[in-house]
Amino acid sequence: MRINFLIFCFVLITQSIVSQDFFIPKNKKHQPYTRLAFSSGYAYRFGKIYESGYPDFDRFSEGIRSGFHLDGELQYLFHKDLGVGIIVNHVRQSASAENIRLPNNFFPVKFYKESHAITFLGPEIFLHEETRNWLLTFSVGIGATFIHAKMTANNTDAIGTSVNWGVNSGLGLQYKFSYDFAAGLKLSVTGGITDSIKVEGENVYDAPVPFSFSNIMLSAYCSFRLN
Repeated sequence: MRINFLIFCFVLITQSIVSQDFFIPKNKKHQPYTRLAFSSGYAYRFGKIYESGYPDFDRFSEGIRSGFHLDGELQYLFHKDLGVGIIVNHVRQSASAENIRLPNNFFPVKFYKESHAITFLGPEIFLHEETRNWLLTFSVGIGATFIHAKMTANNTDAIGTSVNWGVNSGLGLQYKFSYDFAAGLKLSVTGGITDSIKVEGENVYDAPVPFSFSNIMLSAYCSFRLN
């Protein structure tokens, strides 16, 4: 439901703003330039995280779905509608609970917390449509995704890590405040799964159900033309 609502809001805003402006003829000449962009906002995890069979732990795992994200992009636009670049996307999500029974544990623990940090790094293809007032952008990339999970049970900490392939895609709409600066909204998605997590570098947790690190993100989005 949250995912559908985010998509609906973004599409509605985009359609209402640019329904007229993008039919204005453009100057076809293009000079290559470098673009630096940043975005930050709400992130929502989708897909399966845990399936413990314990109702309280399953409710706890639902709390990990909400978080925030930051990302940065450096792009080179060699064509009026096309460019290449690199993107770094970082998502943080956490949840905690008291008197909760953990998977494979017979007795509940008094306090439990998990904090997940998911970082995507990779190259991307960048498409954009530009008018005198607006920028409509689309990017897609594939790269490495680094998962860092901190788990705290009572006073004991453990660190889980995993490295996997992932994908990233984003659709952005920006208003051009000046020749060098634009800002607006971005809807983006990162996707991927893993079926094992290395804990403390010693043993491997093999998940019975693949662990999702896919997120949908709605964020404020700004960019700078560097040359």
